[in-house]
Amino acid sequence: MSDAPLPSLVNITNELARERNRAAAERTLNAWSRICLGLIGFGVAYEQITHSLRRQAAPAAIVADPNSTLVGLGFVGMGLLLLGLALVQHRLTLNALEQQGDVLLSIKALNRWAVVAIVLAGIAGLGVTLVLP
Repeated sequence: MSDAPLPSLVNITNELARERNRAAAERTLNAWSRICLGLIGFGVAYEQITHSLRRQAAPAAIVADPNSTLVGLGFVGMGLLLLGLALVQHRLTLNALEQQGDVLLSIKALNRWAVVAIVLAGIAGLGVTLVLP
């Protein structure tokens, strides 16, 4: 008799569940990517639209508005930051799925920060739209 450990048998139910979880992680990453691209697109569009409106209002004096540039860069930065958080969350999820114990790592704090950032970006966008001409 050998003292070597027996190879663990593959449980097809567990493997299918892991595959479903991987697919769910991919869908979640895709959803975060869409949100981030929307924020980035809004930031670029806001800056370009305000620049065009100012150019049409005063064609002789084309002055770049630093506020619209900062707001546009803020939304682009927010989109990039959230995309980074989404990639970290995705990697943590995949690492947890690759472990034998199938223990999910805690990503609640990461999710909270991402949701707070999106809410703040929405409030800032609403404020910018209502306050700035």
